Amino acid sequence: MSNTVTVDFFYRNELCEKLELWMIMPPAIQLNENNVKPDQVTKIPTGEKLAYYILNEDQSFHLNYEVELYSTKNEKKTLTDAERNFYLRNTILSPINAETTRLAKEITSQQESNCEKARAIFHYIVDNYRYIYPPSSRGVNSFLEIKEGDCGEFSFLFTALCRVLKIPARTVVGSWAYGEMNAHVWNEFFIEDEGWISVDTSMAYIQKKQPFRFFDSSLKTLYWKKYFGKTEGQRVVFSKDTEIELLPEYKNNEEAFTLNPILINGEPFCWGQQSLNGSAPYLQPIYVKYEQNDDLFPLIDTSHLFGTWKIREHGIKHFLERPKVYLLFIGILIMVLNFIFQNFYLEVTYKMTFILFFLCFILRRERIIIFSVFLSFMILSLLSTLN
Repeated sequence: MSNTVTVDFFYRNELCEKLELWMIMPPAIQLNENNVKPDQVTKIPTGEKLAYYILNEDQSFHLNYEVELYSTKNEKKTLTDAERNFYLRNTILSPINAETTRLAKEITSQQESNCEKARAIFHYIVDNYRYIYPPSSRGVNSFLEIKEGDCGEFSFLFTALCRVLKIPARTVVGSWAYGEMNAHVWNEFFIEDEGWISVDTSMAYIQKKQPFRFFDSSLKTLYWKKYFGKTEGQRVVFSKDTEIELLPEYKNNEEAFTLNPILINGEPFCWGQQSLNGSAPYLQPIYVKYEQNDDLFPLIDTSHLFGTWKIREHGIKHFLERPKVYLLFIGILIMVLNFIFQNFYLEVTYKMTFILFFLCFILRRERIIIFSVFLSFMILSLLSTLN
């Protein structure tokens, strides 16, 4: 199966006369002919390139590119002192403070190696916090207090606790590699001579506590413990850490405004109007700054703050994605008709439709065991009907 997907990102400035936009430059960009060029490109400590754009009113920004699915296999096995310091730094979302220091040492008091300590942190977070979306407040300080949050909060805490113990860690910001606007966040921690190791505490929580949450989705899932050191291979990266310094300098509006500010560690934060000490909270995949205009209050929505993106799979996975939806709808419809009319041909048809539906999941390698059981049952049921 193909290990690449196509990402299509679009943003239009509908907010003000001049809008500033920052974005990590993805690999293999194929620009449209009418696309704008970055006004500045800066290499940042993650090794990525941060692009800065100025968009005039009603000017659009469109990127379409092919990218490899997320993997850590090609990441470097050693870090420079500067890189190590960067991935051990204290940040607002993942702070190193008295509470995180106490907690990290308490969790890992029986472990010796850094890998064992990271695993202990993984299990602690999965067992002691609850996944909800959207969270009431962003950041570790709030997460420790209310003990519930989404993938971001799970990841921010893992990063903070690892950094307390001098284990380089980062919060990876990206998306599930299918559909529209399926944002996700996870972690990596670094072990010398082994490299970056992937961790996904929020998915581990969901698979342990809510195992049927992704039952009919296009996402492959793993047994919850496997999310320490492994992923399903169905995600793309937008940014290799949070709180990336924005260059040119992000100048906060003196009187930032918004109808519904988000909370970061319990404090109001105006997205698109403020920064965290000159940094974007995270780039998923962009961060913007728009001019103050009271008339904008009722107009601002997610697309104005994050843009829109759509990811298309390649090969057989793409070919089988849409039929899944149609087959399920058709199968249920014919099954209902058969229940009403008790017709032999309707019964055969709905069972064959469900057989094809289950095959789509199996060929896409999504919950193979359970859908193989369903497939076997439906085949036996069909054979019984035919006999």
